[in-house]
Amino acid sequence: MSRLPAVKVLITRPKQQAVRLAEQLAQAGASPIMVPLLTFRTRTDKDNQMLSQQGNRFDWLFFSSINGVEHFGTLVSKFSELENWKHCHIAAVGQKTAEAVERVLGRRADLIPDAYTADRLAEEFSEAYDPANRILLIQGNLSRPALSNGLRQNGYNFEKMVVYDTVEEKSNQELLNKVLQKDQPEVLTFTSPSSIEAFHSFISEAEMQKEQLDKLCLVIGPTTEEAAKRHGFHNILLPAHYTTEAMIDALLHYYEQRTGE
Repeated sequence: MSRLPAVKVLITRPKQQAVRLAEQLAQAGASPIMVPLLTFRTRTDKDNQMLSQQGNRFDWLFFSSINGVEHFGTLVSKFSELENWKHCHIAAVGQKTAEAVERVLGRRADLIPDAYTADRLAEEFSEAYDPANRILLIQGNLSRPALSNGLRQNGYNFEKMVVYDTVEEKSNQELLNKVLQKDQPEVLTFTSPSSIEAFHSFISEAEMQKEQLDKLCLVIGPTTEEAAKRHGFHNILLPAHYTTEAMIDALLHYYEQRTGE
């Protein structure tokens, strides 16, 4: 496999997910720099405690992210039992989310859209399944409304369960500014719109913030790409598939073209 020429790559995803991406980048020859800008917290309020015990009320579980699967699993394990949910069919927005379903819940997803977006999941479900199905939509506090809007527009009744909160890792604000000033990474990676929001809010100087906009901005998918455009990034790289592996492949291809290999 072609290798990256010691390119400095900033990884902004949460610590629990950043390590694997850093390992993959290092294997490809890059120099990864980890500065987690976000963290996730399971929402253990009374509503979620009650919902965790009410599997009999639903026919389908909809997951739009790996985080949703993991935090739902945490809540059910703490306040109920997975056995109470075994009758439910499962829809997952992408292959990585489906793999998390199998790992955390011990189940295979019944529906994975051909394009890994919430919009496409809503479309495919509406084409194949009756509106009488009772759906539990499992999300984070910052999840996009695309999936809920798509279901609603097609006449489906559903209930939302916000199982985790995305929180800025403010303790790393000083570290981020030091890294941008001293290490000067050439590539910035973002795996969610909220990571871009945090990145910009953490930078202390307007001039430094402006300098980042000309760097290569590697994003995981179209929603994050939209956020990058809104914040003024000029050089955005979007992989063909919306996974971290595809991000690395896209980065390799980008530098191969630059070096003429």
